[in-house]
Amino acid sequence: MPYTTFDIAVVIPAYNCAATIENTLDLVFEQNSLPGEVIVVNDGSIDDTENTIKQSKHFDKIRYIYQKNAGPAVARNTAVMSTHKAWIAFLDADDLWVDKKKLAEQIELVNSNTLVTLVDSYAVIEWRGRNTEKVENYKSGDVLSEFLKSNVINATSSVLAKTETIKKVGGFNPALRLGEDRLLWAKLAKEGEVYTLPKVTVRKINEEGNLTSNGMRNYKYRLELVTELLTLDSVNKDDEKSIWLVNLGEFMDLAYRTNNPEGFLSVYNDARKFTGGKVLKSKYTLLALYAMIFRTFKPFVRKR
Repeated sequence: MPYTTFDIAVVIPAYNCAATIENTLDLVFEQNSLPGEVIVVNDGSIDDTENTIKQSKHFDKIRYIYQKNAGPAVARNTAVMSTHKAWIAFLDADDLWVDKKKLAEQIELVNSNTLVTLVDSYAVIEWRGRNTEKVENYKSGDVLSEFLKSNVINATSSVLAKTETIKKVGGFNPALRLGEDRLLWAKLAKEGEVYTLPKVTVRKINEEGNLTSNGMRNYKYRLELVTELLTLDSVNKDDEKSIWLVNLGEFMDLAYRTNNPEGFLSVYNDARKFTGGKVLKSKYTLLALYAMIFRTFKPFVRKR
């Protein structure tokens, strides 16, 4: 029998989201075809999140779980392990589903592709105080190799994923702290196929990106992530070097933009170790020489 939206559990990790959770739930229950279950996991919030949820007009339609603060990866895993629904629709408590047919059209894609383990959609990201970005990474079929270079999922809140497969691969890795979502998506891509519903169904509002807000503190997690990703696929040495260069290049670009020559050189030295001649032939070598000589990227770097 084909799946319906009744076979979907919506999973919402909630942490200090009293100001947004009601709007998020409103749009879940405005879906043309409702999910079979909505699970909200309060991850030890210290604001008024619990009261807001319990006083919500939707409270009798959700399953509410409280846990001590352990992070969104653990909160999502808690919900996944507690459901018997065949599919999980992930949704962050400050994101909005802006298309009333999101779940219905994604489950149609599922029913059209027997090997599918994950379906996402396009998304709009509003960077507070700056610009609006439409994210449109389209995927169809075997796309594991794409995840080795970047996270090609448009937004976590756009993802519909197969519950059985999530459990099989161990869910989100809470020890990773950054990139645990990308690692799970890659594992799901290894197990089956990934498709994109080519329309915007999600609106996110971000203060600033993870890399910008946390800077080089996230770098060690990227090293761990890439090491894990490379165990998922058989790649030749040259491709492995290219994968490392793309992933480390993101942090070298960050160090350049934030005028952090010490951080840049630290990553560049790792890039030489992991990529050999590839980084030596890249734009990063001239920047590394400049950083070594002048200990700054001024006047070239400009504030955005």
